[in-house]
Amino acid sequence: MKNYLLFKYIGIKIREYIFLFLTATIILLSFENKGFSEENIFIVDDVEVNGNIDLNFSREKYIDKAFVESYKILLSRILLSKDISKIENINLKKIKTLIGSFQIKNETYKNNEYKSFFKILYNDTKVKQFLIKENVSYSEPKNITAVFFPALFINDELKNLSENYFFKNWLETKIENQNINFILPLEDLDDLSNLKRIRDDIETIDIVNLAKKYNTDNYSFALMDYQNNKLNIYLRINFNNNEVSKNLYYKILDINNKKELNVILRKIKMQISDIWKSQNIINLAIPLSLTIKYEYDKLSELDRLKNVFYKISIIDNFSLTEFNIKHSIFKIYYYGNPKRLSNKLLKFGYELKDDKGLWKIKKND
Repeated sequence: MKNYLLFKYIGIKIREYIFLFLTATIILLSFENKGFSEENIFIVDDVEVNGNIDLNFSREKYIDKAFVESYKILLSRILLSKDISKIENINLKKIKTLIGSFQIKNETYKNNEYKSFFKILYNDTKVKQFLIKENVSYSEPKNITAVFFPALFINDELKNLSENYFFKNWLETKIENQNINFILPLEDLDDLSNLKRIRDDIETIDIVNLAKKYNTDNYSFALMDYQNNKLNIYLRINFNNNEVSKNLYYKILDINNKKELNVILRKIKMQISDIWKSQNIINLAIPLSLTIKYEYDKLSELDRLKNVFYKISIIDNFSLTEFNIKHSIFKIYYYGNPKRLSNKLLKFGYELKDDKGLWKIKKND
């Protein structure tokens, strides 16, 4: 009887170890390929192409056109403007190697005109490898709200906002993949009076209180001074408590020339957008690694966390280094810093904590 119970106990333990081994093997195999997330910045949606339907009509031609257009959109979304020119002129064949899949969302043939909308899914791993090879880093900025306050002096006279071309046309002028939601200030006589008084000592301008009137701490203040056919612009910007100052200079013969002013306006907007992107740069040349412990009650919770890792684009890859029915340990390779990784995980309901040198993930209940 004792031998029977002993063999039964050993048999149960062997089955448990076989179960653990097989489960770990399945999980490890499922971790090899990184999937796509609907929130991934490498998905380019609603790419529109259209043209006439004639004897030379080719649907494949428009698909290729959508690929080229989506690549331009992708670059404007993730790169600083100074880096776009480095890789914008690659051929169609190369673009196709970066694409994982695509979908034609809507397609019409009406009145001899073809129109279609595409959703292009770029393979984030291949894109990152391409950027590494070209020595280009990419940015992953979130949408942000900020006050834009342009103070325009023309020949020492401060113009009212209603006379300020940059104020009146700021919101109407669009740039590609703009992720800053600008708020324009109301014309406040006290604010204008203060600007006149401290124009030559702009560091003392209390822009923080100007911004707080509009329920945000983020701002972009532009002091613009036009004299002797020169427009000097001093930018003072604060995004998420990171303050940056920058000086710009433009030669313009006629301050009333709308065409020239619109070009300058777009350049200013691009500069501000680049500053926000630069604060969210992912340096692909320096991947970091982190060993993380995750405790759980059910194996399904482990699978759920794995799917979250797939959805975080700054995670390059990860592996399961230790596994049992109560906890697992991951080795994660990612770009950025632990704070950025923590913020990404928090978005999916997980908290990343440093517990006396041991990193742990837990559900943020």
